[in-house]
Amino acid sequence: MRKVQPPRAATGQSATAHLVNPFYWLWCLLPLLCWAVVELSVDPVFLFKRLNTATQHLPDLLWVFFNMLGNGWGVFALLCPLLIFAPRALMATLCAGTVAGVLSRTLKLSLQFPRPASVLDPASFHIVGNPLTSLAMPSGHTLTAFALATALYFSVPPAKRKYALGLFVLATLAGLARIAVGAHWPADVMAGMSIGLFSGMLGATLAQRIPARLLGPQAWLMRIASAGAALCIYVLLADRLDFDETRPFQYFAALVGIGGLFLFLKETIKPQRDQRTQ
Repeated sequence: MRKVQPPRAATGQSATAHLVNPFYWLWCLLPLLCWAVVELSVDPVFLFKRLNTATQHLPDLLWVFFNMLGNGWGVFALLCPLLIFAPRALMATLCAGTVAGVLSRTLKLSLQFPRPASVLDPASFHIVGNPLTSLAMPSGHTLTAFALATALYFSVPPAKRKYALGLFVLATLAGLARIAVGAHWPADVMAGMSIGLFSGMLGATLAQRIPARLLGPQAWLMRIASAGAALCIYVLLADRLDFDETRPFQYFAALVGIGGLFLFLKETIKPQRDQRTQ
């Protein structure tokens, strides 16, 4: 009699497990190669000012929005619906964000590179908000945006990944926004891209190994994730992130987060409610 194999989800393995091809890890080097070429061929100050000026053809409010895509508090609130609809993808972003945060902070404190406003006359280029002067390398917003985009991309089945390529466009705009608001050098953004790609692929790889039983609405892991979502919502409503102009985007992200958290809480208490009615 032929033995029937159990579904992969029942064995605790993701249906998209082990899809981060070893070749893809070379993507992490591409931004660094571009950075090396630029450094050898263009003066960094000239490139920064040129990009900073060129981006002013678009309104500051648009760049503030793109900047928000690299802010972890806002992005994780926007991802709250994944608590119900794609928990493994959400865990991939959380793993990637954790790795990205540790790497970003460690490198910033170790390198202590100056930002444009501490090297150049602040009046010589466009700045949104208060001038920042220290901890330039790498760009944390760019790193976060690319880490989450990469984690989500590799959480999608290969046949549908072409629809997720737009995530990298948004991440690139988040990085460009850091130059547009006068906060980072192009080199900082390139480094953030590289480390973000690495963090995202590592986060997706780790999430693929999480047993399926830990991804249900009643699982302790997802309840911890929901508590983190609640913290993101609180920060968005209570604090000003990055710029005064960010407030409308913060409230929108908080609203999405509240909706996702409500759906999750509704599911996580359902078995207890059904048990009482029996």
